[in-house]
Amino acid sequence: MIPPIAPLPPLPSAPPAGGAAPASGASGGFASQVAHAIDQVQQTQNTASSLEAQAAAGQGSITDAMIAATRASLATQVTVALTNKAITAFTDVMNLQI
Repeated sequence: MIPPIAPLPPLPSAPPAGGAAPASGASGGFASQVAHAIDQVQQTQNTASSLEAQAAAGQGSITDAMIAATRASLATQVTVALTNKAITAFTDVMNLQI
């Protein structure tokens, strides 16, 4: 049975306890979330690759390898789709008339 997908961690709703939020963006903000998401995609791909190698060597389960490969493929497709949407949004903002 395939385990359920873990929910995303909640975003902080209030500025840190030290006072106002930094003006130029918070460390641990959007950039770190994107980097973390890309690291998770890479880790998913590495896991799938190692499970596929084990299955090819006769040491692992083909079922587990197929599930991991599907997860890696889906994670990559979602990452590409989100990247394309972000680029489109950026382009639209840059083309706005002021």
